[in-house]
Amino acid sequence: MNKHLIAVLGVTGALFLVSAAGYILPAPADGPPARVLLDNTGGRVVFAHQVHAQDYGLDCADCHHDEGDPEHPVPCGDCHPSAFDAAWAASHQQRFADKAQCLRCHDGDPTGGVAAEEKPDTSWIPVRTEAFHGQCMGCHESMSGPAGDGSCKSCHAGM
Repeated sequence: MNKHLIAVLGVTGALFLVSAAGYILPAPADGPPARVLLDNTGGRVVFAHQVHAQDYGLDCADCHHDEGDPEHPVPCGDCHPSAFDAAWAASHQQRFADKAQCLRCHDGDPTGGVAAEEKPDTSWIPVRTEAFHGQCMGCHESMSGPAGDGSCKSCHAGM
């Protein structure tokens, strides 16, 4: 009976270690996410990311227009927030991978508080809604996708 108990405990321990490793170790990245949920005031948009990337043959730079690492594009909301408000200003420094990205908007490498006269003019950077509409609708119009009057419901779930 002792041998059976040791065998059961050994198998149970091995299964526990395998299951714990499954939770701890990250899953390998198999390409772009299948879908991305975009929250906005017009109703959530479930964006079929994998369909656009693989089935339509779009390159990452076609949408992300990021000169950085094409394998790891900067998330849209880092450059295109829902609003350039105090909350975004306070947290945006932590969103970027390195200080080189500061130079996209700032004249120099900000190390602390930025004086009002040194803050970049954000009027030329569209907020997230404007960026998505400009990027998505322009592509939809040129590729005969849903675009124009009455097409909002084809993407936005609450309209």
